[in-house]
Amino acid sequence: MQSLQNKAHFNIAIEPWIPVIYLDGKRGDVSMEDAFRNAGRIREVEGDQAQQVLPMLRLLLAVLYRSQPMPDGDDESALMQEWAAIWKRSHFDLEAIREYLDTFHDRFDIFEEYHPFFQVAGLEYAGRGPDGIGELVADVPKDEKFLFSMRDKNRLQSLSFAAASRCLIFQQSYATAGIKTPVKGYSGAKAGKAYAPKGAVGTGMLGAEGGIYLEGKNLFETLMLNWVLFDDRRSGVPIIDCEGDVPPWEKDETTPNHRDPQPGEPFGPVQAYTWQSRRMRLIPNDEGTAVIGVVSCYGDIPRVVDVCGSEPMTAWRESTTQQKKLGLPYVPLMPQTHDPSRQAWRGLASIVSYDGRDLRPGVVRWFERLCDGGFVSRDAMPTVAIHAQGMEYGTQSSVFSDGIDDRFDLSVSLLDHDSSECSQALGVIEKTDEAVMKLVNCVSNIQRASGDKSSKAVSMAERTRVRELMYSELDGMCRSRLAGFPSGADPAGEYCKAWKDDVHRKIRAAANRYVGSSERSFFDEHDSMTVGRALAILSAELNKVLGVIGSDAARQGEDKAGSPESATEAERM
Repeated sequence: MQSLQNKAHFNIAIEPWIPVIYLDGKRGDVSMEDAFRNAGRIREVEGDQAQQVLPMLRLLLAVLYRSQPMPDGDDESALMQEWAAIWKRSHFDLEAIREYLDTFHDRFDIFEEYHPFFQVAGLEYAGRGPDGIGELVADVPKDEKFLFSMRDKNRLQSLSFAAASRCLIFQQSYATAGIKTPVKGYSGAKAGKAYAPKGAVGTGMLGAEGGIYLEGKNLFETLMLNWVLFDDRRSGVPIIDCEGDVPPWEKDETTPNHRDPQPGEPFGPVQAYTWQSRRMRLIPNDEGTAVIGVVSCYGDIPRVVDVCGSEPMTAWRESTTQQKKLGLPYVPLMPQTHDPSRQAWRGLASIVSYDGRDLRPGVVRWFERLCDGGFVSRDAMPTVAIHAQGMEYGTQSSVFSDGIDDRFDLSVSLLDHDSSECSQALGVIEKTDEAVMKLVNCVSNIQRASGDKSSKAVSMAERTRVRELMYSELDGMCRSRLAGFPSGADPAGEYCKAWKDDVHRKIRAAANRYVGSSERSFFDEHDSMTVGRALAILSAELNKVLGVIGSDAARQGEDKAGSPESATEAERM
């Protein structure tokens, strides 16, 4: 098998494999070198599935960290000035990048004889042959479940080298947990099976995080905005050039065995972005033209507790569970993962604000620092895109159950964590959530009023459907409001009032539509509840949560008309 592998060559440093969309809308594939060279002309990176994008961006950032010349020492001002100089000239030091890629040229070949990129040379399963490529592609189910797949099973016999490279990087970031076949040289096998160490993260590093990155108008800006050089989490020590923070292609040692992290790992963003959660080897066909199989087992076990100083691309949360589990005298931090059922803007508070411990993603803290220092002009960049990506797992994290890919534009005025604008915008989102819950309560009251005999599960499903439809209806408007949020306390106050009025109108309209479509009598009464009273209660609660729509005196009567005490009057209307 090794002799066959030597016939194949594919070097991701110089071969096109990263799918991109250019500013003019055209699509193409580029190598890593070309991605840096043409970063100003490329609008964005894409993938066979959306969740491949973040791992590819992290790979490019790791190269950037290792290749760009930076001032020596811990001088924050010097680092910021160097960043600003690169930002101003709108291109990277391409000669330095080319020299770096040339230095490790062979290590970027996915079929290199001794150090194949992101893999272990000669890796073989103990007792059987390699898996098919279905184990490499994230959206391919097991053979017995292929009936429910949208893919053509007969076309999954091979992958191009470019596609296999994208899948390889994705798997190192997001691989599922569960029982694996041990490889030769693996010491942790039990009864011929390999398991993740008890209590450890079994997925890839990104699988335990809620990936967040910022997007500019082109790839150059995107890489620069996420290229964090200094972070308060490191107590005044730069995040670049940390001791031990090197990628796997710069190391000579390889092992088929899994490895527990050393104290302090990952030592920095380079190691976090290139973490080898799996021992893998791609299997080419006899002709050396395509990938037809893969060998994969547990590798470096991810460590995500209290690594916020090395991982800038996720928000964080305090975990008393981990405190008890690890016997710590303080409450440690764990990554904040995404909820696929919830739009990303609804979790804006965890991204842009904090009260006490700063749990924001490092890339957000970095952007705020750039704006405060005048290195990024808020006038020249009035909005920045927040992009959330991740995977959700099922059955003990052994399968992928869903993918998260959500992007929204945000006014840069909201990235100033202690600004009035930020506080007011978060207040509207909080009130919107509260108002939607009032709508759900209204549906519950309407079910009660009609003497609904449905099971609890059916009734709950109906309320869940109404809530999801409401958020779907509010989604576009709230995204637009976040992107266009103004600067300044007075216009922000007026803006928030208009925003809440829009939410108010939409929820009232949704309640009326629900009554019209449910064919329930307006006057039937059960358990002291009628449809009219349910709507009157909702009206009063919305006035309390969102305020009375408009500001003229004539509108103030709505508050009285919408009170629970006037339910009888409302029923006669």
